[in-house]
Amino acid sequence: MAVRAGFDAHELDELGQMMYRTAQELYPKEVKTFLKDQGNKGRRVLRAKTKAVTKKKTGNLLKGIRKGPVHKHGDDFQVRVYNKAPHAHLIEHGHAFYHRGKKTEIFVPGKHPAAAATRELKEEFPREAEAFVDHLMEEGFEL
Repeated sequence: MAVRAGFDAHELDELGQMMYRTAQELYPKEVKTFLKDQGNKGRRVLRAKTKAVTKKKTGNLLKGIRKGPVHKHGDDFQVRVYNKAPHAHLIEHGHAFYHRGKKTEIFVPGKHPAAAATRELKEEFPREAEAFVDHLMEEGFEL
């Protein structure tokens, strides 16, 4: 079970969303490059959040963090950042504690690194998208 974190263009205000959609229609290659960069940023943030909340550092949980390809979903382009480690959902949502193969009454609460990364990225994404549109306009692209 993969733990997913993501964002899309729906968090933008109306004008910013309209300009972003126009850029998406006119300059799909530039938008894909922008989303690849945002996906890489999301992967870095998720890796940092996961590293901060876990004690054991074997590396398998961090190695499982992946960025999917940029693909078109309806009218929008999307990128997905996820953790494919088989135990990622246990860290995210919590789990029952087992001692010597037997289930105990103890429940280990979830640390929620993907949720924290998603919140952080959702706050930053509108500013990044507006900066991207401004950059397109400075480069001479017309929207």
